Amino acid sequence: MKQDATSQAQKFVVRFPCDMRGRIAEVAALNHRSMNAEIVARLQHSLANWSTLEPTTADAIPVGREEQVLLQRFRLLSPARQRALLGLLD
Repeated sequence: MKQDATSQAQKFVVRFPCDMRGRIAEVAALNHRSMNAEIVARLQHSLANWSTLEPTTADAIPVGREEQVLLQRFRLLSPARQRALLGLLD
């Protein structure tokens, strides 16, 4: 981040599971980033690729359409993730 962006950035405290901090530090080093830059980059990527089918509220899926929404979501998964999900259901 540039100095301007840093001075205008909002601070937010996050509690990580025990082993996650170390994993983030390792990945950040591999990507030649600070831990903060790594976390921000991953959040930006995640939000930019957020599916438009993701429900935004608990009642975002009308009753009776659950199966259709699940099928749409399933079709968006990579083949490997589809196989993994099917494996969990067996």
